[in-house]
Amino acid sequence: MLSMTTALALALQAAPAPPVCAAGLAAGSSPKIWVYKSPGARKTDKLRRGSPLFVCSANGGWVYVLYRDRAHTCPGTTAGLDLRYASACAGGWVQRQQVALIRR
Repeated sequence: MLSMTTALALALQAAPAPPVCAAGLAAGSSPKIWVYKSPGARKTDKLRRGSPLFVCSANGGWVYVLYRDRAHTCPGTTAGLDLRYASACAGGWVQRQQVALIRR
């Protein structure tokens, strides 16, 4: 027979963690949306308009996004991205008006 503590620990391990980063799209007016190392710093990458991404935090007029590129698979869904999988994503800062959230 399992103790209450063991049963609770097993139940918590089996429960999926809720997505932490909201799903969105690169939605700027130009075909390219620039990704920056930090807000206002140098450009590090670019996304095509309509590219899926995940919004994880905000700082003023900027949002930190995680996304898929040639080297990163970024296994999120339209429900969002669990931060346990963030290491499989490319990331950077994008101007807030360049992003449209799919679901809040």
